[in-house]
Amino acid sequence: MDINETGKGMLYRHPWELSRTKCLLDAFGLVLDRMHESQKKRRYINVGAGDLYFDQRLLARYEQDEAYAVDLGYDEEPSVEGRIHKFRTLDQIEEEGFDYCIMMDSLEYMEDDAAYVRAMAEKLRPNGCFFFTLPAHRFLFSEHDRIVGNLRRYDVKSFDKVLKQVPELEKETEYHFYTSLFMVRLAQKVFRMEIDPEHKVTTGWEHSEKSLVTKVVTACLNLDFAVNRLLAGAHVHLPGLSLLVICRKK
Repeated sequence: MDINETGKGMLYRHPWELSRTKCLLDAFGLVLDRMHESQKKRRYINVGAGDLYFDQRLLARYEQDEAYAVDLGYDEEPSVEGRIHKFRTLDQIEEEGFDYCIMMDSLEYMEDDAAYVRAMAEKLRPNGCFFFTLPAHRFLFSEHDRIVGNLRRYDVKSFDKVLKQVPELEKETEYHFYTSLFMVRLAQKVFRMEIDPEHKVTTGWEHSEKSLVTKVVTACLNLDFAVNRLLAGAHVHLPGLSLLVICRKK
């Protein structure tokens, strides 16, 4: 969850966040599990870490890993909470040689996206991994994107242009996910429906994680993600609201 939302009386996490966390942990795990054979302890950077919900679950799965979380919502001075080092900006991190980096729906906020990716890539060790999730399809850019502060959405080709400016990164995997949400956003765009008329900019949810409504919606999103990942393995790519890209440093 965006750290700016934590003070708005948010009671429950949205099924989108619950599903994304589970599905991305599984997707990242396909790469990270292979890294365990040669490494006992790893360090990673997560830009846009928010309230650390994702990091706490990742660290619960990989008990030897150590997180360097970056978010403008943190205090000016770096701090440490257990295995999580918190920084307000990337340039506060002096260390290099990280094993992997994560940017989940945060690159679209950077004025110079290629320069930011380049700065993070410099902190990666050779053969280190870089995980991206991005708001997909430039034609879906809407008033809602402007409200939340997005500067852009990404097509595969537009993101490839970013990677061309960071030649040390090599793309290994890419596919869209959440085709169902893509269809909803497409309808909103085509019929000019207001997506966030009150400009609340939250991902809050009125049902607990144990409620049937939450479980059903989350399960549907999980299935959506799984189908997209399976089809991508067969070189069949469906449109989705989000794009997952996994790169490796040469």
